[in-house]
Amino acid sequence: MLEPTAPERPADTGTAPALLAVAAIVALVLLWALRELVVLVGMSVLLAYVLDPIVSALGPHHARGRGVPRGVAAAIVMLVIVMIAGFALAWLLPQALGELVRFVERAPTIITDILIRVRGWAMANGLSNYIDPITDEVRSSLAGLSHNITGIVGGAIARVFGTLGSLLGLAILPLLSFYLLAEREEVKRSAFRFIPPFLHGRMRSTADAVDRALRSYVRGQAIVCLVMGTSVGLALTLLHFPYSLFLGMLVGLAEIIPYLGFLMAATTVVLVGFTLAPLQAVLGLGAYVIINNLVGVFVTPRVMGRYLEMHPYVVTISVLAGAKLLGPGGVLLALPLAAIVQATISQYAQPVPAPDEIMIAK
Repeated sequence: MLEPTAPERPADTGTAPALLAVAAIVALVLLWALRELVVLVGMSVLLAYVLDPIVSALGPHHARGRGVPRGVAAAIVMLVIVMIAGFALAWLLPQALGELVRFVERAPTIITDILIRVRGWAMANGLSNYIDPITDEVRSSLAGLSHNITGIVGGAIARVFGTLGSLLGLAILPLLSFYLLAEREEVKRSAFRFIPPFLHGRMRSTADAVDRALRSYVRGQAIVCLVMGTSVGLALTLLHFPYSLFLGMLVGLAEIIPYLGFLMAATTVVLVGFTLAPLQAVLGLGAYVIINNLVGVFVTPRVMGRYLEMHPYVVTISVLAGAKLLGPGGVLLALPLAAIVQATISQYAQPVPAPDEIMIAK
């Protein structure tokens, strides 16, 4: 005869929720105090997710029986990435920054030309009394800005990279990503030692859901950025736009920031186009808008997958919250963090499965 018996439970289950709540509060306080480190770790995780398919392709394949050890594959891939980054820092980045500085130095002249055209249009349509005070105010602001605009740009760049620079710079980023690529299972087992054993089952299912969400986001976003940057850069080159290298990079990076990135990139394309002619600005903006819509219709839905399902309102709030809490790095991490939160809440919203009954044969 078989009789079910109740599973054994910890003797003091009443204090478990309170201890978990205290641990969660302490963890949140520590994460906030170490938010600059959180940004660095988050970027290393994203980089590891981007490179994981390459490492897996180079690693051992049980079916084919060939491939290099995963640690060696991770070292090779990371070495190539470091070499590419070094090349970009030594050759590509100075050219892009040079174009950016030259564009920024010419920005007051471009805006002044726009204001002159606006005043002419206002005069022709009898609106000078309304438009002239506005253009005069803008021109007076530009007069003071043009003297130190290069210093302002340099200070903005320094602020963007300043937080990560205080943590030994980006030099440690490849090392953290290497550990995640080469020894991901060991890292996971080590992290689980900080979690009570009775939560391991739930945490494993949550980790799987987060893994799916991050893989979908990182791979999809990388493809979208590459397609947008390359397509718009080539289109602007064919339209004989100056600063095409900088504009292509800007458009690609702008895809990381929904809505706000589009507005920044579109404004920059228009301003650069006005250095040639108003028609050129319209053509450049039109090319950017058309490519952006084509990518949004045919590329983004396919590559982003079904795991990052958030309404545009939630996406926008997530981006603004990330920027407010974590600074420039938070803008880049806002959507993946939102994906993690979404996957975690969805997982914990599911009912906890009842423990299996223990059957004792009599």
